[in-house]
Amino acid sequence: MGAGPDRDQLLDRLVRLGHLDFDDFRLLEPLTVGRVLSDPAAQDDWPLALNNTPHILLHFRHSAAPLPSDFCTLPSAFVPFLSDTHSAQSRLTHRFAFELLREKSPPLYDALPWHDWDFSIVARRFKLWQTRLLLAGDGTTLTIARCRKSAGVYVVEPLAVLARYIERKGELEKVKRLHVLPSSLYPSIPLSPSSADLAIIGSLPSLPTDNWQPLIREFARVCRNVLLVENNPLLPPLDGSLLTTAGFKPDSVDVRSLGPRRSWWMLGRQ
Repeated sequence: MGAGPDRDQLLDRLVRLGHLDFDDFRLLEPLTVGRVLSDPAAQDDWPLALNNTPHILLHFRHSAAPLPSDFCTLPSAFVPFLSDTHSAQSRLTHRFAFELLREKSPPLYDALPWHDWDFSIVARRFKLWQTRLLLAGDGTTLTIARCRKSAGVYVVEPLAVLARYIERKGELEKVKRLHVLPSSLYPSIPLSPSSADLAIIGSLPSLPTDNWQPLIREFARVCRNVLLVENNPLLPPLDGSLLTTAGFKPDSVDVRSLGPRRSWWMLGRQ
């Protein structure tokens, strides 16, 4: 599989693309705030970065679970220079550039090249006009436009800003029978068993939990056919042995700007 640009290069591009800065953290929804604050690799930068940015700290306190009392407390003997604060803010903006771009500008997020993958991998197996689809994860904003002639499209999108964007884009693209499911109910999908024929999930680790196995069971409950596409190059590869044990079989799919990338099928009925 093609390696493509490394993670740091991609994150640099996203910062430039979205003109991102530390102030954009105020745009993150509670779900994302909880995830970025729990990233152990970023813990040392938050006290410095939040120094003299009370509006960001206030947003975090309103969005996330109760923060530790010493979350943004600097050591008593440490007096930071303004350059130290700016450096910490820059590192955090770079580290979470994908999340910041996604919630600052859904159209720019939608235009990321790796959301464009070869949909013929689906069309070869399924007759779209007879297929009810359930979409989730990275690439959904683009994939819905390829489902205009399907038997129906459900979208699981936990972020409100993207859910609204998908609804608007679905109207513009004239996607019939499009239903964006309430984000507040995620990860429990408010659909009965066999409500859809195929679930397409892009870049599974980007969904709001690191424990993806319950998510797979929930998608499989709604539809026994599941396709995982590892299209986001910023995320680590999925554990192939766990996927195989869960009943998936490996495949590959061409992803724009990246070439062949891994995908995984769980096929029950068609």
